[in-house]
Amino acid sequence: MGKNKNTMMKMYRQQKLLEKLLKFRFKKHGFSQIKVEVYDRFDGDSYKCRLEIFKGGKQIENRILKHEGVLDGNFVIEVEYKLEKILS
Repeated sequence: MGKNKNTMMKMYRQQKLLEKLLKFRFKKHGFSQIKVEVYDRFDGDSYKCRLEIFKGGKQIENRILKHEGVLDGNFVIEVEYKLEKILS
């Protein structure tokens, strides 16, 4: 039980840190909501992350980006690249 609790806390911390980072980095765009969900892949120490960004409301029709991938050093870079393509 202790190991599972530690894993859950790691995922929660990663999720909160990523959410704060993205909200700070994307503040200039004025998004209405940034949803971040981190979950365990159950194949070692890697986590996956699901991200949704909304502008102009919080309904599905206001979603401008949905991205899912392995949570590693490139995750935020991939999101920024996709977002740059969408907003330009």
